Amino acid sequence: MSASGQDELRCELPGRGRALFTARRRGNLSSVGGEGAEHGQQAREDLLAELGVEAIARGYQVHGRTVRRVRRRPTGSAAPQFGLDDADGQATALDAVATMILAADCVPAVIGGPEAVAAIHAGWRGLAAGVLEEGVLAVRELGGAGAITAVVGPCARGCCYEVGDEVHAALGGRHRTGRRVDLAAIACERLLASGVAEVKDTGICTICDERFFSHRREGARAGRHAALAWLS
Repeated sequence: MSASGQDELRCELPGRGRALFTARRRGNLSSVGGEGAEHGQQAREDLLAELGVEAIARGYQVHGRTVRRVRRRPTGSAAPQFGLDDADGQATALDAVATMILAADCVPAVIGGPEAVAAIHAGWRGLAAGVLEEGVLAVRELGGAGAITAVVGPCARGCCYEVGDEVHAALGGRHRTGRRVDLAAIACERLLASGVAEVKDTGICTICDERFFSHRREGARAGRHAALAWLS
């Protein structure tokens, strides 16, 4: 895993898989909310061109467990835009199609096998619902057998993230310290339990590291950074 001059994190996944976690200096990649949202579409188009991919698969994130299996490229006037279904993850075995999710405290994770990759958005509701396990299943379905690697990106962590009793209960009381909970530690445990051979953790807390957007710290002004995974 390596950091770029923009504080972004790049890593390799099994086979031809590649992944990127963007940072604040890239800009707000959402066109729905946060400061600079009016530039979100252009920021995504710039990112697509920089990565050298043909399309970016993304969706409307609803804190659920749906992971869309992307099996066909968009064609005609739709390219390079896929339909925006409700989904908190995207998975594909297509070359040069980047899967992408957005986050600003929730857990962004990328998952890669020899022939497929996925990008997953996991807030506490998604973690409890099993969205990470669904992401691993999607990579297995699309990419077949072989060792799977996952990387957990910048997110709210146990040093800062305070929640109520209902959240602790939903997460089974795991990794609780007083009112705080460590979403990343729970994510790593769930990924390993689902059969992932290796889980890497960036170790970055979005609440206390201002290189990244944080809804807890900035409120409605917070933009969104991205996690992307693709086959090169």
